[in-house]
Amino acid sequence: MEIKRVQLAKVNNALYNTEKRLQFEPFFRYLESFTESAVSSDDMIPLVALERIREIEKVNGKLCSHNLNAYKDILQLIYSLSVSLIDTDPKQYWALGTALAEETFYGTEAFFELWKNKLVEQEIQDQMQNEGILNNQEKLIYALIFERLYGLPAKENNTIVYHHLDEQGEIIDYYDLNIDFKFVDIKPKKELPLFDVESLTKNANDTSLFDWNNIVNTIKIEDFELSGFTILTAQKSSLAHTRERIQSILLDLATYNYHLFLTDLEKIIAPILKGTNTVFSLFPLFQLNGVPFFDYSITNKSILISETYANSSYTNINPAIASYLKHPHLIFYNTLDTIKNTTSIFDERIQASGVKTYLCIPLIHNHALSGILEIYSHQLDQLDHETIHSLRELVPLLSQLSHDITTEFKKRIDEIIINRFTTIQPAVQWKFNHVAAQYIQEFEQDEQNAHIKPVIFEEVYPLYGAIDVKDSTIIRNASILRDFSFKVKQLALLIDELSLDGRHQLIVDFSKRVDQITASLDQISFDESMVKIIEFFRKDVQPFLDAARKQFAAKHAIIEHYARHFFTNRETGEFYRNEFETSLRRINHIISKELNHFNSFIQGNYPSYFQKFRTDGIEYDIYIGESITPQQTFSREFINVFRRQQIISMARIALKTYHAKQDLPLSLETTQLIFINPHSIDISFREDERRFDVEGSLNIRYEIIKKRIDKIRIKRTKERLTQVNKIAIVYLSDEILEDLNLSIQAIYDMGIIENNVEHLKLEDVQGIVGLKAIRLTVNLNYRDFS
Repeated sequence: MEIKRVQLAKVNNALYNTEKRLQFEPFFRYLESFTESAVSSDDMIPLVALERIREIEKVNGKLCSHNLNAYKDILQLIYSLSVSLIDTDPKQYWALGTALAEETFYGTEAFFELWKNKLVEQEIQDQMQNEGILNNQEKLIYALIFERLYGLPAKENNTIVYHHLDEQGEIIDYYDLNIDFKFVDIKPKKELPLFDVESLTKNANDTSLFDWNNIVNTIKIEDFELSGFTILTAQKSSLAHTRERIQSILLDLATYNYHLFLTDLEKIIAPILKGTNTVFSLFPLFQLNGVPFFDYSITNKSILISETYANSSYTNINPAIASYLKHPHLIFYNTLDTIKNTTSIFDERIQASGVKTYLCIPLIHNHALSGILEIYSHQLDQLDHETIHSLRELVPLLSQLSHDITTEFKKRIDEIIINRFTTIQPAVQWKFNHVAAQYIQEFEQDEQNAHIKPVIFEEVYPLYGAIDVKDSTIIRNASILRDFSFKVKQLALLIDELSLDGRHQLIVDFSKRVDQITASLDQISFDESMVKIIEFFRKDVQPFLDAARKQFAAKHAIIEHYARHFFTNRETGEFYRNEFETSLRRINHIISKELNHFNSFIQGNYPSYFQKFRTDGIEYDIYIGESITPQQTFSREFINVFRRQQIISMARIALKTYHAKQDLPLSLETTQLIFINPHSIDISFREDERRFDVEGSLNIRYEIIKKRIDKIRIKRTKERLTQVNKIAIVYLSDEILEDLNLSIQAIYDMGIIENNVEHLKLEDVQGIVGLKAIRLTVNLNYRDFS
């Protein structure tokens, strides 16, 4: 035991201004409580202590920071009374501190040795409007004020957590410092402020959630005085805090990149491992198509699973690994003197790796292997009883963690497959599962006619829309021809350069060929032009360049300078086409993003089937009906709500593409088209095209109309129905008009379209007579959309 002042915490000005005294008065009252009745043998120690303190006070005055040595026997007695005599642990972390507990004045050698390390105070996590407004000491003092002076128990447990950091700033240990305020008096310097408890909480029904911002405005710490001393005890708490950190990140696992997560996990586990030379390796057991799948970016630290054990094909697992995964067991290697090494097929591998101490723990979740945990070191005596006990405590959590990582991995794979590679969407997945289960059942029963039945949804209502980039074919063709014109100009410049040395037959012949191909392009169609252009560069330009390199060796650099413009090169040879393609991609990205919002709206209200098709714009089909979502009651009102949202979605697309024009390399515009089918149809899944299509001859008419209205004209005019900044709605039957007009009025009230509704009759097209349309004009000044 020694008298020693050690600063434990940073104290701000408010706490420094608080009046505080080091004294025995609270301790006196504690001792006197034992001597109020008749003296018994049990009261002798408190009585002797009181008499001894009074004797010292007469000679040396009351306890203060300047006469601690005179009270050393009493301080030792306080230690004896607060610590069990049975506990003879030489590493007892115990000390006496000031009333604020910001500084020690007496304690064990072990306590002061501990505080020589790089310990960093961890802020108490609390629900506050302004995080960090109070430090730990202030929160504890407020808790003391509430408890002693207002009788309001606080949720604080008078414990401050300290991190022990290594040279790199990583946590290698945790210590909990418990502060006992039993022998501290707290008194207000003036009348206590009155307050309504509910006004100091964020939730009137929960008084534990203090609104610290309100508290500091009502109660000032400097208006109180503290006297006495605190008893401080510290204990290593690495296991508890490691468990808490693992539990907390389990809740956020879906947000993690699992590679980065496992790296963070190594740092979290570090405090329970002995020494920096101890390696932690955990890898979840991923299953891909029913076969273990090893990701070597996370198993590269594993002794058990290494690249030397793997075949280039993940479906051909090393037999030793496969056997172990079927029958997993603990593997000990030089862990503890009292534990005999297990006999393992991996002993040679462990020895060859240079590892001196090794422990392998299979992680089991719900009676199935979820992952492998390995702890090893290239030094002996790195896996002691404490480390193994801590790992044993964490195994259930790590097993859960491995399981959750693999589950999340599988979930992400499914999402990619569903969203990117197949049309089997969540809304219809149940039907495919049902059909597959029926087939398996029939097959298992050896039925001769067992087959996979067609997937059909009857009586579904279709919603069709198409967003087209106006004149995209014309613009693309013009861009290609402009690129060709650019290349021809480069050829002319090269010819001029080579002609400086005089007229050569090679140049004369090639110049004539250039003139011929350029003149011919004005007389033929674009498709014929493309054939001639490709042949010209392959059969004429390339041979000319090869011959020029030989004949004009001195101008090799000039030839190469121009040559790089003549063939497919995204930076030089296809400049104008690249402008078009870049602009088209950006437009389609805007459209797709808005359609994803529209789809989210539909799925959130009534799960339905949604499929998109890429052209120079985007077309989409939506199918809605009770046969797709039988678990939810269907109402025709869903159709009206979705049709209204469809028009709003089209208007938003028109607005966003309009405002995006100025930022595109090449200005592109879009047209918006909707077709309303008045009746339900049947659809079936076509395995050859992996998509849904109409079922039955009566429903084919719906598909025919969709294909023939994209370029339809207004009756008795040459005007195309689809126009930029407008929404065209094609229909056959007037029975939908009442609901449609109500939707249009509601959308107009939003301000997103103008009060200019055109009712149009359309020209007859092959096999289709009597089509009508409503055309809406988008309000280009509308701004209230994200």
